[in-house]
Amino acid sequence: MLHHRIVALLVALLLVACGSGGGPTTSPGNEYGTGGDAQGSEQVAAATADPSVDRSKLAQELRVYNWSDYIDPEVLATFEQVYGVRVVLDVFPANEEMIAKVGAGNSGYDIVVPSDYAVELMARDGLLATLDKSLLPNLTHLDPGQLGLYFDPENTHSVPYLYGITGIAYSKAAFPNGVDSWAAVFDPAQVEAYRGQLSMLDDERETPGAALRFLGRSLNETDPAALAEVQELLVAQKELLAAYNSSDVNRKLAGGEYVIAHAFSGDAMQARSGLEDEFDGNPDIAFVIPKEGGTIWMDNLAILADSPNAYTAHVFINFLLQPEIAARNAEYVGYLSPNKDAVPLLSEEVRALYAEGFAPSEETAARLEWIERSDGSAAFTELWTAVKGE
Repeated sequence: MLHHRIVALLVALLLVACGSGGGPTTSPGNEYGTGGDAQGSEQVAAATADPSVDRSKLAQELRVYNWSDYIDPEVLATFEQVYGVRVVLDVFPANEEMIAKVGAGNSGYDIVVPSDYAVELMARDGLLATLDKSLLPNLTHLDPGQLGLYFDPENTHSVPYLYGITGIAYSKAAFPNGVDSWAAVFDPAQVEAYRGQLSMLDDERETPGAALRFLGRSLNETDPAALAEVQELLVAQKELLAAYNSSDVNRKLAGGEYVIAHAFSGDAMQARSGLEDEFDGNPDIAFVIPKEGGTIWMDNLAILADSPNAYTAHVFINFLLQPEIAARNAEYVGYLSPNKDAVPLLSEEVRALYAEGFAPSEETAARLEWIERSDGSAAFTELWTAVKGE
């Protein structure tokens, strides 16, 4: 049932993309810094203060722990202007690192952005606050198909922020016939041709998961024999890599340092389109979910149980759920928005890229899988430690 709900939502998104008035099929390049930014500025300007907010309860500062390049700086600046609250933003490269940092308590952070399985894990360990939904009226803008998912069935501890897929980003010039299989990153005979120009995600579930899909297995497979085969595959691949990289794959693809990379869809889209005044886009970049399948995931907004500023954190989350703000964030970061009222506000350029493959078609969605935690998941930590220790 869950899979069908996700497929239906993705198809609806692509129908919006295809019905966007025949927008250009080429990359918007650096247009986010010109025309695209103008639209984004209008969206942010349209954001309004919630009159129900009790300003006497607002903290002077809010600390947010997020993924890199995962929120529009203009959105943060607008929140500060509207509510007079300074937002301090720190970034993490992986869920496991974030959990380790906040798990001991008293981290000083208020809001974290865990992925799906990480929400389940953190809630189980008492790290996340129970949300006060009376303070989140903008929840009504979220697509019902993106609520109540397996990791937080009642959205007790989290609300959807952005979601995406994980596959392969590559240079069309380097691969004129395209890429359609994980063999492009795991077959040594193929990888040797671009030794040192390939990266894999620095992630203990995504990278072994990609290897498992290549081997025809579920990315949640914990059979010892299968994981031993994965470890052998990753160790053989390691000497051919430029790096394990989850932090600036977008920049290295855009700059040509990488010609192929295991990547999140939004990072691939940033490499293609650029990131406003951060770096220019590269129209040569394409993205694909290999025929063996890939990952679908959701990142979520959650408040830490020991947040010293829980009221202000709710105000911030509700602000991000405004359609204009959600659309601006989706434009900026290149990921998919679960905000049903934000999707029609996206530019034609972004919708065209979604239709090109940066968002999944119905056929692609059928090959996507969620990362899940189980009693055997600790095996991935052991495997990843062994691979990186080689």
